[in-house]
Amino acid sequence: MLSLAAGLPLQWTPAIETMFRTMATLSSAGTTLLVPDCELTHLKTSDAFYMKQIFFTFVIPIIVIICIISWLMIRLFCQCKLKIKRRDYKNYTILSIVLMTFLCYPMLSKIALSMLKCVLVGDQRYLMADLEEPCFEGRHARYVLLLTVPQILLVIVGLPILCFMILHRNTQQFHRYDFRMRYGLLYLGYRDGREWWEVIISFRKVLIVLIGTFGTILGVDLQSFLALFVIFGSIMIHLVGKPFDTSQPKFLLLHQLECAALTLAWMTFWGGMIFYLGNEQPDIVHHGVLVLMSVAIIMFNVIFLVFASYMFVKEFIKDAKKKAEVRRNSRVGLGLLQGKVKSTKIMPFSSESLLIAARDGEIQAPELILGPTAKRKGNMKAWDQGSGDHGDWGL
Repeated sequence: MLSLAAGLPLQWTPAIETMFRTMATLSSAGTTLLVPDCELTHLKTSDAFYMKQIFFTFVIPIIVIICIISWLMIRLFCQCKLKIKRRDYKNYTILSIVLMTFLCYPMLSKIALSMLKCVLVGDQRYLMADLEEPCFEGRHARYVLLLTVPQILLVIVGLPILCFMILHRNTQQFHRYDFRMRYGLLYLGYRDGREWWEVIISFRKVLIVLIGTFGTILGVDLQSFLALFVIFGSIMIHLVGKPFDTSQPKFLLLHQLECAALTLAWMTFWGGMIFYLGNEQPDIVHHGVLVLMSVAIIMFNVIFLVFASYMFVKEFIKDAKKKAEVRRNSRVGLGLLQGKVKSTKIMPFSSESLLIAARDGEIQAPELILGPTAKRKGNMKAWDQGSGDHGDWGL
């Protein structure tokens, strides 16, 4: 959301505009994923603008076709090397479509609404992308009806509704492997009953884009107040909705980071109003206040970005180590089932004690209870040979 603030004409300083562009690239790769401006420099500005509109109208079908063809080619020519299961090809195809659509959604929303971004010059409105092109008449009116209206209905509004319908109709499938692989990007991390929260975030972004698009009609002052109202409403909705399970430490951290991000966005938009007021009435706002506000906005946002990146890397490494430990324990269990070890005694254990004992050579075979992975893949005769109370045997 913060990266969309650059679309508001609030007289941002060059340093803050640079920060906005950097965060737009980092937060949403789709914002600059498919922008062919350099290839269209030989055309008239309005012609290039309309050609981009035609291309982006069909981006979603193009993404679907490319993903299907790519995974089909991988299956035909690389199946022996990759050893991917047959059912996973369909999972990976759908996952690729969901991921690419998710990345491109902010860009598609911004470009679709840019067709309606017109500025008043005298008694006539002209297209912001080309001030020689009159709005809502001639070819601009035709392109609005043929391209912009379908994009608004099918992409900006349609995709979030489709996402909500898929999640709402499959509430019993959230823990199945295939569904998690295909659509986990949309709901994993949110607590039970809030799996659809990504739809709220999507509409929040669209509202900011709308304010930036129609701000020329509303005026800068009203535009700024609406942006502050949207962010304040987002903070309240987040606090009331509680999309994360705050009883768990890692999800509590997500809750706190989301609140901090929204608060920073509100502070940034509020600072933008100071810049606008200082530009319009230099006698009221001292130049030193503008410099101080610029430094504060950049400093707080950079600190937040660094901290969030550090926590992400930390959690990623922790999760990778946990998965590696589970795989090692599963291989040990499979070895026991396949008769590669001498002992079939089974007893409760902790993964740490097992690894230490195996490393120090204190046991020739792991004395363990088989985990669910080994239980599914192996033969459970060894379990039948055990005796006594086996306790908690889940890895």
